Amino acid sequence: MAETHSRTDLTGADPPERPDPGPPIRRRRGLRIVLLSLSSVVVLLGMVVAGGYAYVNHEVGSIHRVPVTFVALHLPAGTSTGMTILLTARPISPAGGSGGAQTSGASGLIMLLHVNSNDKAGGVVSIPPQTEVAVPAHGQMQLEQALATGGPSLLVKAVQSLTGVQITHYAAIDFNHEAAMVNALGGVTVTLPETTTSGGYTFKKGANHLNGVAALAYARQTSLTEQGRVLRQQSLTRAVLNKLSGDHLLTNPLTMVHVLKAITSMLTVDSNFSNSQIASLATKLAGVAGSATYVTAPVQTTGGKQYPAPQSSQLWSAINHDSIASFAKQHPATVTPGAPK
Repeated sequence: MAETHSRTDLTGADPPERPDPGPPIRRRRGLRIVLLSLSSVVVLLGMVVAGGYAYVNHEVGSIHRVPVTFVALHLPAGTSTGMTILLTARPISPAGGSGGAQTSGASGLIMLLHVNSNDKAGGVVSIPPQTEVAVPAHGQMQLEQALATGGPSLLVKAVQSLTGVQITHYAAIDFNHEAAMVNALGGVTVTLPETTTSGGYTFKKGANHLNGVAALAYARQTSLTEQGRVLRQQSLTRAVLNKLSGDHLLTNPLTMVHVLKAITSMLTVDSNFSNSQIASLATKLAGVAGSATYVTAPVQTTGGKQYPAPQSSQLWSAINHDSIASFAKQHPATVTPGAPK
């Protein structure tokens, strides 16, 4: 019988079994594939983000700019460090009229869009355009005429002189391009206190969902007083802000393209307003617009003319101290109606 030799080391113990080389090699290969795949995804996401940023920067950069002079106010300590934008509008032309960015001409819409220092709340303060005010170097006149007299810079000075609020930036809306904006948003909803007709459209009492053309008819109703038309413009502005904020349309890639194009066609801003500041404002409005407080500066009529009412000084102070909501609770009659006539 042949002698059998066992495989032992010098101590007589069996040598340890060699591990199976197959699985670790497969695991290492799988790990490399996963890491490469993740790297590819990260690179792809980076390209998408960079492309998105480049697109947004391009679109925002195409917004019309106008030179505006801002004078720094000497405000006391404790004044809000939030952003306050003076918002005006190009007068709405009759049906079929042409639009264009506004740099001068009387404005029926004068609003202060204020974002609180914490970026979590804010308000929109409407100033009646026919309010008689002292315009620096031009004497007494209706506030809306300051724009026609000296352009955006004079209007900024007039509003700052009236309110004591530091204006951060200036913006103007061209409501003649409102149709494209409303359509890009998928329509907006406004509420009316009674049924009315305009431009071949019937707007029922209560909530009305408007497309772009209907929104223009809503804003152009010729039977309205000037105050009524201003309220309509305020209502549309409010509806647009609420839609942008509620549906996150500027953060959704599927809707951002159309919305940005519509915004750039209807907006004019001061030349100091950088692309990054506009993008930052859009982000802030997304969190503020839905909960913003809307008030109208109180006026009193004397000799057939409107003048700021005594309690308006409390409103200006409220803006400077991020307390517009508190002012509205104390003075509910100043709350801008959500259902304009």
